[in-house]
Amino acid sequence: MRITETFKMHPIDSQTLQELQIFPKNPRDASILNFFDRSATEGGRDHLRQLLTSPKRSHSDVIAFQDLLKAIMNEPDTFKINISRTYVAAAEAYYGSNIAYSMSQDVVRHWFDTLIFSLRNPAEFYMVQSGFFATFKVLKAIEKMTAALPASLPDLLKDDAGFLNAFLNKKGLRNMLRREEKKLSIRVIFYWDYFLRIVFKKELRSVLDIFYKFDAYQAISQTAIVNRLSFPEFDERNAGRASFNARDIWHPLIKAAVPNSISLDDETPVCMLTGANTSGKTTFLKTCGIAVYLAHLGWPVPATGLRLTFCDRLFTSIHLSDDISLGYSHFYSEVMRIKTIAEALYAGENCFIVIDELFRGTNQEDSLQCSIKVIGGFARHKNSLFFVSTHLEPLLQRFEHEGSICFRCFRTHIKGDNFINSYQIENGISSERLGQIILKKAGIELLLNGKKE
Repeated sequence: MRITETFKMHPIDSQTLQELQIFPKNPRDASILNFFDRSATEGGRDHLRQLLTSPKRSHSDVIAFQDLLKAIMNEPDTFKINISRTYVAAAEAYYGSNIAYSMSQDVVRHWFDTLIFSLRNPAEFYMVQSGFFATFKVLKAIEKMTAALPASLPDLLKDDAGFLNAFLNKKGLRNMLRREEKKLSIRVIFYWDYFLRIVFKKELRSVLDIFYKFDAYQAISQTAIVNRLSFPEFDERNAGRASFNARDIWHPLIKAAVPNSISLDDETPVCMLTGANTSGKTTFLKTCGIAVYLAHLGWPVPATGLRLTFCDRLFTSIHLSDDISLGYSHFYSEVMRIKTIAEALYAGENCFIVIDELFRGTNQEDSLQCSIKVIGGFARHKNSLFFVSTHLEPLLQRFEHEGSICFRCFRTHIKGDNFINSYQIENGISSERLGQIILKKAGIELLLNGKKE
C-alpha cells in the first residue's frame, strides 16, 4: 500500500537530543551515538553523527533507508571495505596535502617538479610516497568491495556504487590498482600523484566520503545484528489518528535492561505513569523517546516489535533546570517548555510528548492546578500521544475516570527496610513510597543524629 506523503518530522531540538542521550557530552559517555558506533574510521563516525541528526522527511524515505540497512545486514561481508583505519587516515591526509614542490596544472611540469623534489628532499618526498601508497591501498579495497556487490542494489546505494565504478574506470586507474605495490615505480607515482591530487581531486573527495557512508551503514547494521534490533513499521492507514504499539522495548544504554510492552492510540492518547523513586519510570520514558526517534531516522530499534504513526514533532521534558543565562527559574523553564509543546499542538502537528513530572519547580498546589490544565489540554489532541509521569495523587484522582487517559505503573515490593523493583510496567496506579527507606539506607539519619558506626 502506498502512503500519501503528507508529513515530515522536524529536526529535534537540543534539549530532547540531550535528554535522550543521543550524543555524548564527553567522548566516552554512554550515548546512542556510541551504542551504534562500530565504525572503522573517524570519517565513518562523523557520518554516523550526521545521520543521527537527520530524521527522514517522509514514510518513503524511512522505508528506503530501512531497505538499505536490510540489504547490508543480509550480506554484511559483501558490503564491507576491508582496510586499516591507519591507511584511511593517511589517504585523508594525502588528499588534504598542499605540498609546495608542485601543484602545477601541467602534467609534464608536475612530473619534472616532483622528480627534482624527490632528489633534493628524499625525507619530505617519502611523505608524498607513503600517502600515495595508502590511497592506493584504500582504492584497491574499494575496488574489491564494488566487484562483489550484488547486481540488484537498494535505491539509496545505486548512485554511490555507480560513482565508485565510474571513478575506478578512469583511464588506466584500474590497471594501476591491479599492480603490486612494490612494482609501482617512481615514474608511476609521479604520474598518478598528479591525477589524484589535481585532475581527480574532487572525485577523490567524493570517493572518500562514499567510503565513510558505507562505514557508517555497516556500523548501524552490525549493531542491529549483534543486539537483535528490529525495524519498526509505520501505520498511516488512518490519517490523523495516533498510535504507538511496542513489544518488548528496552533501553539500549542499560546493561541487561528489562523489556516492556505498551500500546497507546487516539482513544487514550495520554498515559499517566506512576511508580516509586528508582522504579524505572524515567528510564522507560527515555526508552520510548529513543525508539520513536530511531524509527524516524529509518534505523532499527531496541524492541521485538514496534508499530507507530509518523510524527511531526518529538518533545521531551525530563531534566529541566534553572536557566541562569535567561534568568529563568526551574518553574519558568517548565512553563516555557510546555508553551513550545502547546504551540506545536495548536498548529495541528502530530506530536510525541514525553514528560517526567510536570511542574516540579513550584509548590504542590500550584503544581496540581497547572498540571490539571495541561493534562486536560493534552487529552483533547487525538492526533498526538503523551507519556507523563507524576507523584501527585490528587492529579491521578482528578483524571482516574477520564476515558481518554490510561494509567500505567512500575510497582515496588517493600519488605521492612528493603525493597525490590520489578521494572515491569503494569496497568493501574502505584502508591509505593520509598523516600524514607532510601534516606535511611543512605545513612543520613545516623549522621543527623550524631551517631557514629
